[in-house]
Amino acid sequence: MYLADWEPSLVLVLPILSRSCEPCRRSKLRCDHVAPTCGRCIKRRCVDQCIYHPNPLSQNRRKGRTTPPTPLSPANGEDLGDVVQSIETPSAEPPSYLTPQSLLPRSAEVVTREVHRAASAPPLQLRDEYTSHSGRQGFLGETSYISIFEDGLGNCCVSNPGLESSPVQKVKLSHDRITQGCKVLSFLRDNSMLIRLVSRWYEICEDEGCICIEPIMKEWLWGLWPHHGDVLRDQNPEKIRRLCELVWRNTQTPVSFDANTTAAQWARSSTGPNLRWEVVGLIAAIAGQCASTPEPSNRYSRTHKFAHPSFPRQMLEISEACLSYCRECETLGDMFAWLLMENYCLAAKIKGETSHSSYTQSGEVVTAVIAMGLHQGVKAEDRLPFFLSEIRKRLFAQTYSAEIGTATFLGRPPRLSHRYCNFQPPLDLSVSELVLTGDELALALASLDDQGFNTAGRIHRVTWVKTWLGFAPQREDILDLAIGQYTREEILLRAESIERKSEQHLEGLPSFIKNIREGPLETEGRTPTEIMFMIVIRQAFRANDLLLQRVLIRKAGASSEKLIHTARSILKDILLMSQRHDLGTLFQADIASLLAIQGLRSAGVIAVELLKQEQLPVYPKEPLLPRSQTIQDLAIFAARLGATDPADGSYSICDQGRRVITHILDRILSPPNAPDQVQPPAQQDSHQVPSQPGLSVLPNDSAQSYGWHMPGAMDPTMADLNFGMEASFLGPDNDFMQWLENMDWERPF
Repeated sequence: MYLADWEPSLVLVLPILSRSCEPCRRSKLRCDHVAPTCGRCIKRRCVDQCIYHPNPLSQNRRKGRTTPPTPLSPANGEDLGDVVQSIETPSAEPPSYLTPQSLLPRSAEVVTREVHRAASAPPLQLRDEYTSHSGRQGFLGETSYISIFEDGLGNCCVSNPGLESSPVQKVKLSHDRITQGCKVLSFLRDNSMLIRLVSRWYEICEDEGCICIEPIMKEWLWGLWPHHGDVLRDQNPEKIRRLCELVWRNTQTPVSFDANTTAAQWARSSTGPNLRWEVVGLIAAIAGQCASTPEPSNRYSRTHKFAHPSFPRQMLEISEACLSYCRECETLGDMFAWLLMENYCLAAKIKGETSHSSYTQSGEVVTAVIAMGLHQGVKAEDRLPFFLSEIRKRLFAQTYSAEIGTATFLGRPPRLSHRYCNFQPPLDLSVSELVLTGDELALALASLDDQGFNTAGRIHRVTWVKTWLGFAPQREDILDLAIGQYTREEILLRAESIERKSEQHLEGLPSFIKNIREGPLETEGRTPTEIMFMIVIRQAFRANDLLLQRVLIRKAGASSEKLIHTARSILKDILLMSQRHDLGTLFQADIASLLAIQGLRSAGVIAVELLKQEQLPVYPKEPLLPRSQTIQDLAIFAARLGATDPADGSYSICDQGRRVITHILDRILSPPNAPDQVQPPAQQDSHQVPSQPGLSVLPNDSAQSYGWHMPGAMDPTMADLNFGMEASFLGPDNDFMQWLENMDWERPF
């Protein structure tokens, strides 16, 4: 993608008239100058008489007759077909930017008339208030009051009286709100910087953001500055207030579309004269995510302008301000959900995925997805265009996956459960294929396999989302075992079921996905983005195994052999990933997140197990953890944690993990009064423990089990040993985090 592809084309400038309509002028009433029909004429039901005469004082008027409606025409005699499209910037819109009026329902036509205001229209605060649809409830399920009435009316052969429609209420728009909106819009003045940021972000992500795709964002930017560029650049107080009023009016109006709407048409309905707060917020969120990604110093001469650490936080504030405006308008639609998701991604980069602020924002994403009914799947009666249907599937899949991942790391119950969801995995199509129509789309669909994966072996974001959606329910079931109340027998049965479902899902994946889990990562010819997603997919497989083994050790008395093996393989991949300069440059925040979550989880297991192994009264002849190699790996990993940028949201967790691992290594390498290690006897008696088939539940033998300390799970000779730490690593990840925070580092071991 080239930067020149993002430059918007210029539009011709047309003159604008500033007259009151004929009925308001004759009645000497204040006109709101809305074209083609003002609000007063709509209320008085005289729409056919609402015209704007170019020379009202020179026209021939007869008493009792009204002037027939005529098109609005310039005073200088230009073509009568020219129509004024914007007040803030006197520019005409190319026909391709507008959805044809014939395709819009009557309600959409009224909205279009309201947002095209004349140049002399007064600011919004003089009109005191505007109308907004209030009380939108969103999805209503089987037990709602609506379903009761609908079932009853259906049985009686009575048509639906529109129970879900809500009354229109007056919502006050204060002077302060207008002022705040003007400040938010001021960040759009530097269009060249924003275009450069947004285009670079999609270049890194290969046309895919978190959920907002590049073709739609490009249409938004192309339609923004040709219509409002002069206002945004000059920052004239009066005109910027009118633009703010326009954005408020558009945001309260739902976007109209049908099954035949293309991606370009859908995007154009929310830019230019139809600009909305959701679009403004999405531009800020995407620009903030790019600004938080380091850029090579020789890329652009103006890199310093947006590379300042405060710029991503400023974009986050603007994005959150736009969200608050959308909430006041009670917006509930695709763009609002996109803004929630992109804002959450930006907040997670800045504040960390486990911060309370990010946790709250992810909860709002879950709430919006449920309110839109996406947890029930996309239905044919929704009459969605293909691209929007697929993006909704991607949005739900990413929302559920993120919720389960966060809940697992924090050890909290999930706010979205697979038990109440209808999973519809998205198709593995590239962004360019997603926006196709007709025969071209049919060819793209024919190139997919039976499971909906691409047959070219590409690894992109949607490939990861589609793959992970099959394993996320098993992760949720593992979390349920960890925090639920189950007997040992129930845990073993459920664990066996989880492993069986995981293997079944793995068998249904294409070969290029299976190879990511089982063999070495083949990175030759892959882009950095593909390599990053390959690493994430590989870690998702192994993280489930590690978490399940932790539950079995804690609640079923299993041994730690499989846990240690899985932890070592995860740590090895994390260390290899952190050594790649290309990934570290483009995905600094993502790598820090992997270090804090996957890396620290596995390193914590290895470090504590190594400490226990060193404390054994009889050192094993063939230890599970090779002493020298393990100490080297932990030392390198601690150094990687220490190199995390303090401005990164994961810095706090990485710093805590570095301190813990460093102290454990100090304890191992320089133990006080270290006893001489003795070799173990040739053979020891062991007692078998009943276990379920296929599970790593081995004998509770001190020479063979180096897992977590469980009452009755180790040899009685180990009961009085004190390792110098009270490490509560047996529960969910929040136990580990609490232990890190409560650890008294000044107390000697």
